[in-house]
Formats: sequence, C-alpha cells, structure tokens
Amino acid sequence: MDEKKFASLVNSLEAFASKNPGAYKFRVGALGALGYLYLLVIVSLLLGIVAGLLYTIFNSGEFNFLVLKIVWIPLVLVGIVLRSLWITIPVPDGAELQREQAPALFEMIHEVTETLNGPTIHHVLLSSDFNAGIVQIPQFGMMGWLNNYLVVGLPLLQAFSPAEFRAVLAHEVGHLSGKHGRFSGWIYRLRRSWIEVLTRVHYERQYASFLFKPFLNWYAPYLNAYSFVLARAQERQADEYSVELTGKETAAVMLARFAVKGKSITEDFWPGFFRGSKAESKAPKDPFKQMVDYLEQSIGSVNAQKWFFEELRVPTGYEDTHPALSDRLAAIGYAKDSAAISGLLDAVVKAEEEKQPAASNYLHELPEDFVPRQNRLLREQLVRTWNEAHKKANEAKKRFDELEAQANERALTLDEKWERVALLVDVQDQKAAIPSLLTILQEHPEHAHAHFAVGAILLEQQDPGGIKHLEQAMELQPRTAGDASTLLAGYYFQHGNKELAEEFRKRAAAHYEDQERRNEQALNFSEQDKFIPHDVDVDALKEIQSQLHKARGLSEAYLFRKVLEGIDSVYVLAFLAGNSWQNGRNDKHLEPLFQDLMNIRIFPTPYVFLSFDLNHFDLLAKVRAVPGALIYKR
Repeated sequence: MDEKKFASLVNSLEAFASKNPGAYKFRVGALGALGYLYLLVIVSLLLGIVAGLLYTIFNSGEFNFLVLKIVWIPLVLVGIVLRSLWITIPVPDGAELQREQAPALFEMIHEVTETLNGPTIHHVLLSSDFNAGIVQIPQFGMMGWLNNYLVVGLPLLQAFSPAEFRAVLAHEVGHLSGKHGRFSGWIYRLRRSWIEVLTRVHYERQYASFLFKPFLNWYAPYLNAYSFVLARAQERQADEYSVELTGKETAAVMLARFAVKGKSITEDFWPGFFRGSKAESKAPKDPFKQMVDYLEQSIGSVNAQKWFFEELRVPTGYEDTHPALSDRLAAIGYAKDSAAISGLLDAVVKAEEEKQPAASNYLHELPEDFVPRQNRLLREQLVRTWNEAHKKANEAKKRFDELEAQANERALTLDEKWERVALLVDVQDQKAAIPSLLTILQEHPEHAHAHFAVGAILLEQQDPGGIKHLEQAMELQPRTAGDASTLLAGYYFQHGNKELAEEFRKRAAAHYEDQERRNEQALNFSEQDKFIPHDVDVDALKEIQSQLHKARGLSEAYLFRKVLEGIDSVYVLAFLAGNSWQNGRNDKHLEPLFQDLMNIRIFPTPYVFLSFDLNHFDLLAKVRAVPGALIYKR
C-alpha cells in the first residue's frame, strides 16, 4: 500500500473512529484476532500433515531418511510460527533510580498515577535522551503480567521546569490510563509477531514464504492503518490528561518548549559544538555534559519565536503517530494564527528566561558514573564526525589561503570572492566576514545574497543596520522573503515591537505557504504540465554532461523547465536507467543511480528529478518533444 492509499485509509478510519469509537475498537480487536486465527489454521494444517504422514508411514512400515525429512519440514514450520509468538521486548536503556536518589520524583510519579488511574510504575530509569516514556514488558513473551518501566531523560529534566515535566509525565501515564495501554500494547506486540514470522520465514525457510506472504501482503497494511489510528487517538487523549492534571497553559508551554528545545539541539547546540573542530583535532571528553548544560540555558526570544513558528508550519503526517504541534495545540485551545498563540509565545519566552530545571527539584543524586559513562558513549559516536569536521576545516583553511594568495596577484572573480566569504565564516566566524561582504556590495550593489548575509549577521549582533540589507535582499530576490521576514520578526519581537513582529511573521508564513504550494506543484507531474526548453549555456551544459557520464547505470537524461502557474519555472532532470553490473547482478539499480545524480552539484537551480522508471513513463514522449531536452544518451 503506497503512502497516498495509506493516508486515505487512515483518514477514513479516523472519521469512523470519531463517530463510532466502540465499533472501531471492536474492528481493531477483530483484525488482531484474525492474525492469531490465521496462525492457528497454519499450525493446525501443518500438524495435520505431520499426523497424516506418520499414520501412512506406520501403516506401510517404510521408514528412511527421505521420509524423516518430509516429516521434519512441517514440524520446522510449526516451530517458526510458535517462536514468532514469543516476542521478547528488551529492557530499555537507562540507569535505574532508587527512591533515595530521587524521593521527590518518586512521590510525584505516585501522585500522577493515582490521580489518572494509571498503572503502577515498577522501575524508573534515567536515560541520556531528550525524551520520556513508559515501556511495558510482559513477563512471558506475548503473555503474562506487565512490568512497567518509566524512562526519563536527564536532558529533558534539565530543560523543563518541574510543572512542565509533570505535564510530560501526565501525558505518558495518560497513554496507559483506564486500561487503554494493555489493549494497544497487545496490538503492538501482535505487529511485532507478524514481523518476526516474515523475518524467520525469509531467513530460515524461504520456500515456506508462500504460507505467509499472500495473507501478510493483505493483512499487514490494514493492521498498520487500524493500529495507527488507535495510537494517534491515544496521543490526543494523553494530551487531554496532561491538560486535566496541569492546566491548559502549562500543557501548551510544555508541547511548545519540547518542540523548540529539540530543534535547538540540532540547529544550535551541535553546530556550535562541532565548530570547535576548527582548532581542536580531538573531540571533547564531555559532550553529554555540554549538551545538558546547554539545555538549561535560554535559547533567546529570537530563536524561540523562529523555531516555534517553524514547528507550527509542519503539517501532521503519517510517518509518526504524534500529530503535528499545530494540531496538538489547536486541540487544547491554541488555534493556529489566533491571539492565544501570541500569548503562548510570550509564555514560552518567559519560561526560557526563568531557568528552573526539574532536575534540581526531582533528583537528589545521580546514579554512580552516569554522566561520565554517557560522556564516554556519546564521544565514541561523535569521534568520526569530529575527525571529518576537523579535516574539512583544514581543507577550508588551505583553500582560503590559496584564494588570499591569488588575491595578492590578481583580482578575484565574483564567484571566488563569494567562495572566500563562505570560507572566512568557516575559518573564523560570521563577524569576520562583514568587511568582505560590504566590499562585494560596493562593487555589486544588487547582490541579493550578500545583502541577506550582511543583514542576518548584523541583526544577530543587535545592529538595526541589518534591517535595510534584509529589505533590499527581499526586493532583489523574492525567494529570500521567507527567511528575511523570519529574522525581522524575531528582531522586532525581541525589541518589544510586537506589531511589526507579527506583520513580518505573517509575511514569512504566507511566503512559506506559497513556497510549499509551488514545491508540491513542481514535484507532481501530469499531462497538463507545460514544458519549455532549458536556458543553460553551452559550457555549463558540457560540464553537466561530463558529470552525467559518471553516473552508474544512466541510460538517458533530459533537461528542461516546467512552468509553474504560468510565470515561474523549475528545472527538471528526467532520466531513464539502463542495466548495469553491480554487486554481481545485471539489473536496473535505481538507488545508486539516484545517489550519483544527487551528488552532482552543478545543475541549475531550483531543480527536481523525474525518474521514468518509477512513474510517469507516459510523459516520456512529451519530454522528448521539448527542443534540446535530451542532453545525455549512453
């Protein structure tokens, strides 16, 4: 089942579940039972075959190795099915906390589970993740009573206030409140069982796959969709428990800060951490401690606003059972683009400034060697990336020195000057690049990217001189309007001008929505699309063709433009794969071919790919009719 069909099925099931929750749960239970029934039928059939063979053998009196092998085959298949039902869920990673190490935490856990009629928590584990959750492990494979493990990440405790962490715990306990957890846990383990069946059949007895694959190909997508709807509904219900226990604003601030703090780790902490590789050849010995300390600090009002509204733009998808932030907030009274959202942002910024880590309130002492151990484990994961970053920094320094030497001998081209600016940021920092950027603007006053770069750097330094540069960038290159408006909104918000901040925020949102619409139009092809010739010059085209020749298994390549809404256009590289020998097989190897094409950095921008081997083969004749579209044929 492809993504569109899955999304359509999930949407219809969500509508049915909201109108008929009891009937929906009955359907899920019946679908789950059908899986067991099929396994029972298979086991009964195989045992019946064994019994029939043994009866025939004993009556005939003939018994030899071939007969034994024939009898053994169905017995092995029975073993595969029975073993698949014995799913062992591993104990989650983490150091177990004792009550004397965190008395306030244990008291709070007891209070929340009692209030929400949640399950008894048997073990509390401290982990290194920016997350929290409850894992239920049955004692005997698929059967038996459940051991409940609450896993709490130290980074989360350091980032959140006590009230916000209580909201997190209420959400997690809410998943299991009112016996919902046992039912969903059963469905989860059933899915694991089917995965185990298919895996064992594939690796142990491939010839038996005919017993499972036809049923599984029909059954698995429906079980996935039905259980997906159940899991997503429980996410919404868990948010309601969080609101019930801690209040609407605290629950909303928790959801918002979870999003922006998580974004800050990937977009601010780690880039800042690896900047140290410019000067240091060896990775620091305390990366985990640095991350935990970072999470305690404020991310600042500009970043808070930027990342908050970026997360609000993310739509609910089907890769994760959690709804998007905008939908979760809307469900508890904070609709997107409402006045309540503006008030929520103020509350998020205020919470960032207060710095009240829950860790100080709930943890009396850490498990022995916890932080040093996490430092060692994380450093082992980072060493390779650190070494590569250090190597790239050295290469950047070498290239920068080359350009400096050439600049003393001749005037650099505009591309070389722009490259020098980028290298200067890598070698030193953004502030050091300002004089070079201003020089470029003196010589090329209509260089939109230079205006944007200067404006962004100046605003980061709280210099209002960056405003005019960002406005100039938007005028010269409309595609910069989204990012420029986001920076201006953050600057005005930080300086108390909420009216202008909201104006630019709305401009940024409108730009991104328009961009998403255009991206969707660019990525979807039909017979109604208008294709026109590319406008790439001869020299650039020759360089593209030389790179295409290196792509493994490329048969034909076409370059043209697709008109968007009658005015704008996007470049399209369409291609056909041919057979090639890879890994001992002569076949069409689309994945390595696509990777080779992705690694070519000289295509005109913006551009998209179109593979005729995957879809839209019916457009091949139309593309071939575009003058000059065929640029490569092996």
